[in-house]
Amino acid sequence: MISVASIQSTESKHSSSIPNYRKIVRQALPESYFKTDYTPLLWIPFHFAIICLGLWLLKSHFQPLLALPIALVIGHSFGCLGFIAHDIAHGGTIKSIPLRDLLSGIAFSPFAIGPMLWRKWHNGEHHTHTQVQGVDPDHLFTLEHYERSPILQFLYRLHPLLRNLVIFGSFTYRMSQQMMRMFFAYMFARNITVMERLTIFFQLALPVAFWAGGTLALGSQVFWWGYFFPLLVGNTLVIAYIATNHFLNPLADERDVLATSLSVTLPKWLGWLDSLHSHFGAHVAHHLFPQASPRFGRQIDAKIKELFPDRYHEMPLTRALKLLWDTPWVYDGKTALKDPQSGKSSGTLGHGLEH
Repeated sequence: MISVASIQSTESKHSSSIPNYRKIVRQALPESYFKTDYTPLLWIPFHFAIICLGLWLLKSHFQPLLALPIALVIGHSFGCLGFIAHDIAHGGTIKSIPLRDLLSGIAFSPFAIGPMLWRKWHNGEHHTHTQVQGVDPDHLFTLEHYERSPILQFLYRLHPLLRNLVIFGSFTYRMSQQMMRMFFAYMFARNITVMERLTIFFQLALPVAFWAGGTLALGSQVFWWGYFFPLLVGNTLVIAYIATNHFLNPLADERDVLATSLSVTLPKWLGWLDSLHSHFGAHVAHHLFPQASPRFGRQIDAKIKELFPDRYHEMPLTRALKLLWDTPWVYDGKTALKDPQSGKSSGTLGHGLEH
């Protein structure tokens, strides 16, 4: 941990005007990176084939010793489908909005995330206002949240080890929890039409009926090991990326993609998973060019690093998770994270927290 004074001393070097990252980087990249790319769609039947095989094994050849490995494999495919849906919904793969909604809805269906909800929540709010306090719905808690949240206050009265176990344990449901929070936020929003409310509702209800109802119809063992536990695995996989992509970055007064996003890399022995995960770890590239093909995310990241080495943030996923374990999860101002009980503070990326 470092002192708040040392955090503040680093802020002056970031006070200069923000470069036009997109224009500069775009001019340095091949045009092929930004053309419509249908290749990621090929992963959809691949993952559904894996899921169907797992469900068939659980239904016709159930063995307790194999149930957990099957649940892990199905859950991994749930997460991978979520990454694919995320990219489809940004419009880089498919230009037709109805077809985009259909395919992203199918790929997002295990999480019951509807295309309309995702566009409003993720594309509209998170990407447009990344890490902007009170506007980005996905940023971490602030001291203001802490002061009015009995749950957060209770959490930070726990021993740090127990608190971290609770926080990291929440990865198993955090994506679904955030989805439900945003579902109710939009269902009761004043600027939402009746038709939009109905669409958001049915785009949630139909996937739940399909996955929960369908697996229950195949048997309770199929529901638990083929949907419920895999959903926990899928949540964990997705949130492990999402948390590391932003939760170590500062909050923003203005939109600075390189300041508010972190790219993460997998260990070499797991590098083969990068393409299965749609290169989701190349998150700085994604926030800079959300409609670019995910296949070129790492190449785009490399160019950003070359052009802006003092502003670009990247680290191994394991290192980022360790830092999340070691740092508090409450913002004190925009550039520091603070434990409200002990008073210990940590910097954020670019403001004292080292890669």
